[in-house]
Amino acid sequence: MNAPMKIGLIVNPIAGMGGKVGLKGTDGAAALKKALQLGAVPVASERAEQALQPLALLAQDFTIITCSGEMGENACISAGLTPSVVIRTPDRVTTKLDTMAAVGELVNINVSLILFAGGDGTAGDVFAALQGDTPILGIPAGVKMHSAVFATSPGAASRLILRLLREPSPRLATRQAEIMDISEQRENENSHRTKLLGYASVPTDRRLIQNPKSYGTPDEQDSIQGIAKYLEDNLNPCGYYIIGPGQTTQIFLKRLGVQGTLLGVDVIRGKELIDRDVNHKQLITYSRYHPLFVIVSVIGGQGFLFGRGNQQITSDILEQVGKDNIIVISTAEKLASLDRLCLLVDTGDKKMDAALSGYIRVRVDERQTLIVKVDSA
Repeated sequence: MNAPMKIGLIVNPIAGMGGKVGLKGTDGAAALKKALQLGAVPVASERAEQALQPLALLAQDFTIITCSGEMGENACISAGLTPSVVIRTPDRVTTKLDTMAAVGELVNINVSLILFAGGDGTAGDVFAALQGDTPILGIPAGVKMHSAVFATSPGAASRLILRLLREPSPRLATRQAEIMDISEQRENENSHRTKLLGYASVPTDRRLIQNPKSYGTPDEQDSIQGIAKYLEDNLNPCGYYIIGPGQTTQIFLKRLGVQGTLLGVDVIRGKELIDRDVNHKQLITYSRYHPLFVIVSVIGGQGFLFGRGNQQITSDILEQVGKDNIIVISTAEKLASLDRLCLLVDTGDKKMDAALSGYIRVRVDERQTLIVKVDSA
């Protein structure tokens, strides 16, 4: 009889708090302070709980080792699980040093898998403290998640772990996956660079674990310009447009003579900029106006429409917009590069994810669209 699988859990309590309030992350004391001033609330523990709840069905087949309080213990208890070992953490706002110390403890305990809830910053901290080839798996709970160590959603993380528990093997099948992060973001937020921090072992599953974010190539520029021209020519002069982040949407805004934000969400009315780099509360105000549209681009390599870098556009906003008024843009090359031709949504609201699922028209050039499947992550 196989010994119960040992799973380590780390929750970064402040991960993802910047999403709804329009920040690009909460790394560092200054960013956290600003997020709190804007009314941000914790989200990582809830995302961890969503991933843990289905595991209670097989609680006898694994032991979970986690940190005290908000760094994991609370999520376990809320999910109906009892941690077998609790690593004590300071009774204060935690930092990357606490994450790194917890990783060291879990490696020493010889866990089979380190499960963590956070974003790219947390992934980088986990990676920095890893020793050897201990596999890791991220529960997506940050603002930006370019790395390839994250499950596509909390539910995907639980499905993957349930599969591992039901099909035990002496050694976990793994592959090497990229750890990425934004290394530079200039003050005007119209330029940023990502860097490869390294590679970590993750469970082998191309369907439930996301790819790293990829970027466009020079060959796609004609298509992007065609998309931008189509959007400009077909704007409703009285319509309000919520513009999602990304290089493709920025090229469209530049065509209008508008200075948008590469990593933020902007609002235009007709061809005029109404508001720049808005947060969720500001979007609620604009959601009262009609006609209301959302223009969103597909994330390269991953296929996400919502839930990655545009958390300001929440399910209540999308409900006001309606699926018919969501304008999806992408080059055909970007769509073809996806492992499976399917777009993903992870709004955190199962009803909205289900409402968005099905098929949607994607503008790929000035005169061409494709009908593409959409699924909840």
